[in-house]
Amino acid sequence: MDRSFLSGDQLIKASRDFVCIRTATYEDKEEAAFLKKTFASRPGATLRNFGFCILSPDGRQKLRRSDRGPNFVYSNSAAMAADLRKVSSQYRAKTTGSESNRALPQMKDVRLGINVASCDGLPAVVVVGKNQQEVDQYKAKLSGVIWGEDLAGKFIYSSTSKPGDLRSVSGAASKTGILVIRPDTFGIKGQLITAIDPSVSDEELKTSLAYAANTFRRNSKTHGTHVRNGRRTDTIWKTEVPVRAGVVCRCGWLCRALAASVRRSLSCPSTTPTGRPTTWT
Repeated sequence: MDRSFLSGDQLIKASRDFVCIRTATYEDKEEAAFLKKTFASRPGATLRNFGFCILSPDGRQKLRRSDRGPNFVYSNSAAMAADLRKVSSQYRAKTTGSESNRALPQMKDVRLGINVASCDGLPAVVVVGKNQQEVDQYKAKLSGVIWGEDLAGKFIYSSTSKPGDLRSVSGAASKTGILVIRPDTFGIKGQLITAIDPSVSDEELKTSLAYAANTFRRNSKTHGTHVRNGRRTDTIWKTEVPVRAGVVCRCGWLCRALAASVRRSLSCPSTTPTGRPTTWT
């Protein structure tokens, strides 16, 4: 969809100077209102399920025009990387402390996390605690180890303190801790790969996650076959924001193919103000 623009080494390096945000689109009503304002420029235009824009650090000013994807704005990956370097040179990042202070780049909920993991061909990691305090403790530990080159962009994260959120995951009943999950082809269900005890050392946690990432084998998908199988099995994904008639997704793909190619560099949003410009995909 983006001609692999976002997988280029120079572009990945340039993106480190940005807060890169992966939007939820139809999965968050509040966010959808902002996206419609940002991307739907024509009167009466509807919310799009994909888009690209570079915004100022406060998110209020477009630094580059918004469009369907970066390949509509730049001729190639090198041109985009050069422009990102130009934009970032105009801003000074704020000091935010150590790597461990970064927020966990998690999806809105477990259901969406597993679905997006399936879309991207990645394992899902779900942080599960008995209460929110325990969840926050586990997330803090996890966020302290995942930002190195060996783990960045290797998982899709979510968290919960509600056992019912894991009812679609085989083998996860009554489990707490850091769960690594294999999503099914449609991203509707999952299967537990391993449950990591949060009390392990940081090095042990890194080793366990690296092993899970390196041994994971994604489900092979082609768009046409995937959609046909979704229709044949009547597999339908229900979005939080209603999708206009004629655009019902039956494949679990969620039309997030654009974000799939940015998992190595752009799937790590931060909730900490950094003074850096922002890219939306």
